Amino acid sequence: MKLLRLSILFLLILSGWFPMRADVAGAQNITMETEVLEQIEIFDRFGNIFDQNFNESGYPGEPWYFQLKETVVRFDRRPQGITAFIDYLVRIRITTDDPLRIAEASLVGIPYYFQENMERVINLEGYTYQPDGERSYFSGEDAAVVDLNSRYKILEFQMPDVKEGSVIEYKYTLVRRYIEELPDVQFSHQVPVKKVNLYMKNEPYLRYQAVEENIDFDLNYTETRVDTSSIPMVFTYRRPEPVFIQQWSAEDIPAVDAAAYVSSVDDVRGKLKFQISEFGNPRQPLENSWEFVAAQIQRTINPFKMLAENTALTDLGSSLYSDLGTSEARIDSLFHYVNSRVQFNNTGSVFADSGLSHVLRGEPADQAEINMVLLALLRGSGFEAYPLYISGREFGRINLSFPSLYQFNRMLVVARKPADNEWIFMDASFSHSLPGLIPVESFSEQGMILKENEYEWTEIEPEKSFFGLDVNLEAQLSENGTLSGEFSGEVSGYPSRILRRDIALKRPLNEILKQLFFDSYPEAELRNASVSPLAGNRNVSVISADFVLSDYAVTYTEGMDYRPMVVGYLFSNPFEKTERRVPISLDAPETLSIDYRITLPEGYRFDVSGETRSTSLPGAQLFEEYLLFDNRIEYLFDIEITTKEFPADAYAQLRQIYDRWVALSNNAWFIERNP
Repeated sequence: MKLLRLSILFLLILSGWFPMRADVAGAQNITMETEVLEQIEIFDRFGNIFDQNFNESGYPGEPWYFQLKETVVRFDRRPQGITAFIDYLVRIRITTDDPLRIAEASLVGIPYYFQENMERVINLEGYTYQPDGERSYFSGEDAAVVDLNSRYKILEFQMPDVKEGSVIEYKYTLVRRYIEELPDVQFSHQVPVKKVNLYMKNEPYLRYQAVEENIDFDLNYTETRVDTSSIPMVFTYRRPEPVFIQQWSAEDIPAVDAAAYVSSVDDVRGKLKFQISEFGNPRQPLENSWEFVAAQIQRTINPFKMLAENTALTDLGSSLYSDLGTSEARIDSLFHYVNSRVQFNNTGSVFADSGLSHVLRGEPADQAEINMVLLALLRGSGFEAYPLYISGREFGRINLSFPSLYQFNRMLVVARKPADNEWIFMDASFSHSLPGLIPVESFSEQGMILKENEYEWTEIEPEKSFFGLDVNLEAQLSENGTLSGEFSGEVSGYPSRILRRDIALKRPLNEILKQLFFDSYPEAELRNASVSPLAGNRNVSVISADFVLSDYAVTYTEGMDYRPMVVGYLFSNPFEKTERRVPISLDAPETLSIDYRITLPEGYRFDVSGETRSTSLPGAQLFEEYLLFDNRIEYLFDIEITTKEFPADAYAQLRQIYDRWVALSNNAWFIERNP
């Protein structure tokens, strides 16, 4: 009997029914839980600015910085489904009097996914605070909606009365109907961030997997389970799960190294990505894999089903150019057939949503619609061809550890070359292009090839997507400093496409070549310009022209100054910083070869000596050679960059190559007059 009473007493103590003094540790835990519930109500802090916001130490040299960035993610089950509500509170302090940087800080853009009404912005308000206590209110009514692309819009607004010393504060809520993924939460920006907090208030029926990207700072993570139930703690009563709150926080996050030649600032920005991992009651794990993404495309927007519904296009492909001898010639002709007939509406897209019948009629069409027509013609002609889904450079690289359909924002086409079994990468929406020549914006690292029953990842290596210039310049320098002569050679890749485009626009050839080679010489005169495709290779354009550059050399009594880089010059180094923390991503590989032969006026000689110099690193090299004769100099300048991606530790060597290129473009050789 005594044992029974002790057992009952023990249960009463556990249940909290017995009037016993609370445990100190338990009381501290309850207090901490209450604090978390208060912390997630971030809008309660909106409008409350203190002296410390104006007096805190900032970041020397930075024109402005984020004082505070707070985000709360919560969910609500409604008749139309589960909706995510994401609250944002942002404070910015201005530490410059530069009007351009002030305008940069005060102009705010909030991107949201408008397609299918997936996202909308509500609760937008803001204040601009001054140190003397004055403040200006922004109601959100003046915000403008700007189209970004076919899926995203930007809510754009300018905070009022911003000046040096101001603190900007704004808040808003993003309402999102699609909960399988959440918008990325960005921690780092192009200016420092003083403090950041992210709270996720989970519901019992779902959980998310958080994936870190570029987190090179201390990111603290805590979990709190808050018991909000009033049901007694007795084992006979079923109690709801405690509210599960996750928190990520960080302080003094440095500005991202968004230097020149980064494919996208998103590729170096520290952030968290969220994907649903469990759902239901009770919760069940969900599959997140690229196999699932491929199956999702096949199930909902099946491109092969669309091809089957457009047999007229596949029949057209089987009837066109069947008499051409080689497979590459047929692919080239089919590509040109589409590329020369379409009108691109400048909208990059992943899937064709509105049919294909209008494309070859020259009506406006997006990227996916045009490339689906090319795909139909290629498959109709018997080629192994598939859609290629990629992330454009402005969208950032694909994160393979985060399987998501929404990482794609462009569609290209690949076809197998029977000769060597290699893929040809194509974008028929890229005007005046060729198979293997895709836009720089699409020249990313990798993409997904979708097949009927499988998929594969491939490195994007379009063989004609490069900058190629091979020029010979034969010229005479006159005593008054005029340089005249002939230049000839071959251009390929992107420069050759520019020539084809401008010729199609019926621009004069002299004007086209002047802009391409002599754009820094407004006084340049070109005559007898000629441009023609290389026989058997439309990617190469053969060029020639006579030119006159008046006052090219600066004359003195003792001689004249002569700049050696007449064409192919580079006047400033894009790699200005001495150090770099992030990889280098060039637009495309580049080959530049210029062979100069310069004859001097009678009675002059160069004050330079013949030599050979070279600089190289894996994927890039620079070669120079100088040969001197009595009144003539021949020199060769060669730069060859065979890859577009370089690691950060190759920065110093790559910068050295560009430094030499800039030096040759800006330096002057002294040509002496013989006594």
